[in-house]
Amino acid sequence: MYKEKAEEQIKIQAILRILEDRYPHSVSEIELASLLNLSEENVDFLLGFLAKYALVTYDEEEKTAVISADFSALE
Repeated sequence: MYKEKAEEQIKIQAILRILEDRYPHSVSEIELASLLNLSEENVDFLLGFLAKYALVTYDEEEKTAVISADFSALE
């Protein structure tokens, strides 16, 4: 169980690093999903989680995400 949580944290950190450039990134197999070696569904879930806590802005319709300006300023 600890290993699963650690892997999840690594994936979340990877998403945030990718989004640091503050440009919209696609969830698609071409972009985030392929970079993280995850399914689109898993990336969708993780981005939904990050959006819930206002770390990213996630457009579920367009399937794109951008790091939130407030969170980006903290880094």
